[in-house]
Amino acid sequence: MERFLRLGGLGGGLGQFGANPQDSNQVDTSETVYISSLALLKMLKHGRAGVPMEVMGLMLGEFVDDYTVNVIDVFAMPQSGTGVSVEAAHHKSSVNGTESGATSDDE
Repeated sequence: MERFLRLGGLGGGLGQFGANPQDSNQVDTSETVYISSLALLKMLKHGRAGVPMEVMGLMLGEFVDDYTVNVIDVFAMPQSGTGVSVEAAHHKSSVNGTESGATSDDE
């Protein structure tokens, strides 16, 4: 709890509120995402077409290093959306983790 208070500037050590926060080294875990112009246009078009419902899609790219992602292309996924959840409209467009990606024979 004290760690969260220090992040907000409220804790000064030993739970003392209002004390001056001490500077400490923070681990940089932020990531940089580079998006191609074509992928950005496709995302904006897909997002605009989905208003007022939610949209769903996949990003195709590569990890450059531990903190850099390069997005090359994006794909819109067929879906049915509500205010509560978004579900894939077609079973084959969703990933089934329990069967290791295998599709069922009853389709």
